[in-house]
Amino acid sequence: MRELSGIHGVKIATRIPGPGSRARRLFVADPVSVLHARVVRGSGGGPDKTILRSMRHASTTGYAMGAAYMRHDRDADFDAIRSQAQRWRCPLFEVRDRGPLDPGCFTEALRLCRAHDVRIWHGHDYKSNLIGLALRRWHAMKLVTTVHGWTWDTRRTRLYHHVDNLCLRHYDEVITVSRRLLDHCRDHGVAHERLSLVTNAIDPVEFRRRGAVDTEFPRQVRSSDALAIGVVGRLSIEKGADRALELLSGLLHRGERVNLHLVGDGPEATVLRSRSEALGIADKVHFHGWHRDARPFYESVDVLLLPSRTEGSPNAVLEAMAMEVPVAATDVGSVRELLDDGRCGVVLGNTDDTDGWMDAILSLTRDVERRGRFARAGRRRVLDHYSFDRRMHRVYDVYDRVAPELAVAREPLRRAA
Repeated sequence: MRELSGIHGVKIATRIPGPGSRARRLFVADPVSVLHARVVRGSGGGPDKTILRSMRHASTTGYAMGAAYMRHDRDADFDAIRSQAQRWRCPLFEVRDRGPLDPGCFTEALRLCRAHDVRIWHGHDYKSNLIGLALRRWHAMKLVTTVHGWTWDTRRTRLYHHVDNLCLRHYDEVITVSRRLLDHCRDHGVAHERLSLVTNAIDPVEFRRRGAVDTEFPRQVRSSDALAIGVVGRLSIEKGADRALELLSGLLHRGERVNLHLVGDGPEATVLRSRSEALGIADKVHFHGWHRDARPFYESVDVLLLPSRTEGSPNAVLEAMAMEVPVAATDVGSVRELLDDGRCGVVLGNTDDTDGWMDAILSLTRDVERRGRFARAGRRRVLDHYSFDRRMHRVYDVYDRVAPELAVAREPLRRAA
């Protein structure tokens, strides 16, 4: 067994589970004011960046936080979550999840809540929201959730979406990351006074240009003098990387000298490779896989493309803006708000007909001065409106409302900060 340092002096004990053991990484029995809960597959996504980064702010707030992740034993890619948790000093629970109806998730979550006197359960998806509702009958605590968005591409995900809508009505506070999601929740029965809009955010100190980066990653991107369009995200249907391939094909047919670079992995990787070969553009498409740190990639591309079919508040757009990369993104989630209605980047129609994007994209690829204006405007917008500190204070305000007794206890720390 080894121990890792956590916030507030909490130690995280790591051990290999024995027979019947469900948790692989556990707190010692210290109080946890807020327990973030999430179901995850693979290396995670944008919500996990936000959850795990939140922990480093907790030491000055009076809120002791931890994160409980429900994941399958055979998920070898979960190491990426562990690595991020260690980097951000996030106390991490791992709860074995054998499927949607696994009762063991409830049993383990109840044990954790009781052992650490959890006061606020903060769910992040349909299953953690459902478990939170069930737990409250057995352990008194407040319920908060963040709605990051949904997908509807299968019958199962549509069912999950319906279950989540039912759960949200019973939560003490529902945080949404875009106005569209806020309107959706209100339309599905969540009381207006229990809704808050807190968009995702970025640390502008962590995400800033540092000049030339001497690593193999950017050299792969800049190995050609063709313009580099980058896509950062999970290779799944809702992220729309197939749209990026169709767009690239159209640009090449117009004689543009451009390459497409994809950073991420996921279930559609093989399909996308096959599609690039079928379009005859495989030599112009570069699959870089998942990278823990994409900042060198942002420093190397000329344009960040977000071709998503659905989003909440996309971290890739915020990261690119902070890194002074001009952005072209579909009008999903909070994209229009992030890009200030097109003043800080190009807003594309949310359509599979990428021919409709062509003029807007060409206005970037052919105009270096316009790219520069968008790059500078994006950085300024992040600094003014989307810093991570600003976001976290809004989240703490939510916690203060649902658990005023905790707000009173942390007031001395607030004044000191």
